[in-house]
Amino acid sequence: MTKEKKILLIIIFNLIIIVAEILFGYISNSFALIADALHNAGDVLAVVITFIALSLGVRTPTFKQTFGYMRAEMMAAFVNTMFLFITMIYMVYEATNRFFNPEVIEPIYMIIVGIIAVIANGVSAYILNNIGVSSCASHDHNHSHDHNHNEKDSNIHSAYLHMLSDALISVAVVIAGIFIYFFEIYYIDSVLTILFSIYILFHSFPLLKKSFLSLMDMNIIDISQEKLDKIIKEDENIIEYNDLHIHKPSSKYNFISFHIVLKNDIIALSEIENITDNIKENLKKNGFNHILIQVDSDKKIKNTISCNI
Repeated sequence: MTKEKKILLIIIFNLIIIVAEILFGYISNSFALIADALHNAGDVLAVVITFIALSLGVRTPTFKQTFGYMRAEMMAAFVNTMFLFITMIYMVYEATNRFFNPEVIEPIYMIIVGIIAVIANGVSAYILNNIGVSSCASHDHNHSHDHNHNEKDSNIHSAYLHMLSDALISVAVVIAGIFIYFFEIYYIDSVLTILFSIYILFHSFPLLKKSFLSLMDMNIIDISQEKLDKIIKEDENIIEYNDLHIHKPSSKYNFISFHIVLKNDIIALSEIENITDNIKENLKKNGFNHILIQVDSDKKIKNTISCNI
């Protein structure tokens, strides 16, 4: 079964859970169930965004869209995670109000529906967490272009975080229902909701930061400037490098482009290719898989690494 079909099944499955939670939440006067249903609805929307992003991501690049839709992954991850942040903050706000103004709740429906929701969300999270990144055949042209298969798709990971948060909130609903049933401690619902929401906020912040910095074309690749200097300037014919650009448009790509300035005005093309090939090979070993190098003469010395736009 393809990733898209698996995600489509998750959407349908969770829509059924949402309807059940709203129905039984209304019957039992359980704010926790209704709030969980609303939270689930937002997360289903996040999974829908993931589904759309996956569908766009496999499209072949065109003349007008030379990069294809590789940005769809990070865009979806940012939107999904930001929506998760807003939802969790809202849950904390509502749970705080509920703590100071507890209401009588019928716990049986909370426990039964909550257990079903835990199973559904848990299975959904498990499926999303185990969906691999599709592989593409590597190829070479003027810029090196290999794929890194070790990182998870940030888009899918954000959807996984949504489903995981659903499962945790549903666990809170079940535990709250048990305490209410045996001890009539109604505020336990609010306490557990706040604790789980704070945990989810803490757990999802790194993905929010990563996707935002990626969309801003910032360098989030784990390599120091000293190490990059050593790789690029290894050949004695290289005076400097400039117009450096490093960015990570998706979890599968690490982009780098720069100019190198050579000492001699006249040098064999084969020697130039040997120099650039050695640089590319060393950059590949450090995780870069989309490499573009332009060779300049010493007339283009800039005495700066960054690009002056």
